[in-house]
Amino acid sequence: MSPEDAARLAGLLHAARQEGRLVDLPADARLPATPEEAYQVQAEIVRLSGEDIRGWKVTALKEEDRAAYGGTRPVAGPLLSGWVFPAPAEVQLSRFVAPLLECEFAFLLGRDLPPRETPYTLEEIADAVAALIPAFEIADGRVRPDAPGALRLADSMGNGAFIPGSPVTDWRALDRAGPVTLHIGGIEIETGSGARILGDPLKAVQHLANAQPLCAPLLAGQTVTTGTATMPVRLERAGRVEADFGAVGRGEMGVR
Repeated sequence: MSPEDAARLAGLLHAARQEGRLVDLPADARLPATPEEAYQVQAEIVRLSGEDIRGWKVTALKEEDRAAYGGTRPVAGPLLSGWVFPAPAEVQLSRFVAPLLECEFAFLLGRDLPPRETPYTLEEIADAVAALIPAFEIADGRVRPDAPGALRLADSMGNGAFIPGSPVTDWRALDRAGPVTLHIGGIEIETGSGARILGDPLKAVQHLANAQPLCAPLLAGQTVTTGTATMPVRLERAGRVEADFGAVGRGEMGVR
């Protein structure tokens, strides 16, 4: 994928996100076919936005899911600063195309995790983590759900917004596989578990660190959100959203 093709697609995806709509792709648009080409586009979107990368959302943690993205390793999309809203946040549905709410365990990095030939161990990842955060992700795409995986990856891996709760620094002994209960408008909607993410969501950070390079480095101060502990729920109306992550804490936000 040429730099010109990547820049053109990035401009289209960036505009669609700012306007809360599906992207209108010209018939002659060159689309990414591999994670590397998708990361070219992501890097251009970051440049166009002028925003900081506050973190990463990781997916394709299981080997059988990776071929859909044109590669053989986990993949990730950047969480841009203009779309990160610390809890208790108020988010507007009109900013999104087809928003899905996900409850996620996220990890704040306390040190850089540069690419290296020797794989990171889980203990090294734990040593690099400064805090565990209960969080919401609003997943949203500017391309259709049935679009090729590499195109969905280029579109910030379908990130709409990220709503982190309060960081917990003394996190190692906390139950990360315990139940997570989601309430919307005071009604229990869904119960899930961190065990959905490889048995322990910390392993998702390890997988990501060993899947570099991404569109940018993994740096101290960034947050890695590890995948949904609950089934994704369509956000369709205004209301108060709360999630109980047990000993890890709570997430809350308003939707209007």
